[in-house]
Amino acid sequence: MSTNQPIELAQPRIIAMSEGSRRFEYTVSRISQDLWFKYFDGILSTAERCGKEVVQRVDTSTAGLELVDQVVAREEGIRIPLQHKLTVVNVLTSAYVPDQEMQGFGQVPLIALWSAGASGALRRHKDLVHVFEEPTAEQNRRYRRDDSRAQIIGGSRKGTTVFRGAQRTLAALYDELIVSVAGYAVNGVALEGREEIARHMDTYHKVAAVARLFVPQDPDLEEDEEE
Repeated sequence: MSTNQPIELAQPRIIAMSEGSRRFEYTVSRISQDLWFKYFDGILSTAERCGKEVVQRVDTSTAGLELVDQVVAREEGIRIPLQHKLTVVNVLTSAYVPDQEMQGFGQVPLIALWSAGASGALRRHKDLVHVFEEPTAEQNRRYRRDDSRAQIIGGSRKGTTVFRGAQRTLAALYDELIVSVAGYAVNGVALEGREEIARHMDTYHKVAAVARLFVPQDPDLEEDEEE
């Protein structure tokens, strides 16, 4: 279900799902920046040499399950099934930039699931926009430096390379570059001003939006005609 209603950042989210005739709802408290950083830090991205091949692995679910355990309200003694936890994780991390050009210079659109509406179904927000200043050469350097961090464990020939993400740097860059947003509110009031946006914006949305500024734009191409 799509909607033009803004995302309410100050209120808990309701994530609903069904199994046959049974319906389940989970209340998710507002996720602090520190909890999002803990999630990002827990993502394991590795490359391991196995003979002549290099095997790459990425594990986001473990960090996601740990996040769910900290932000989902539950009655004492009630366990949440693993499949339900994974569904919650998918909703919490659903924000993405659609496969299209930016709406204008520095304007980044996002699409995201957030919370169930009055009908009980999750709402897909398709009118989210983040407007940024142009990054400076120094800000680009900061991102590139932190995005390329890696640690070799067990020696360079047979060890495992662990890649460290740049999400903390991206969140800081978001706060420095953001000008305005559309599609978000705090207690029914639209967000205005850099300081207010930086204070209230969901950190996952920050990272997803500002990262688009550092992706090269596709050039216009023309294929050679076949003879």
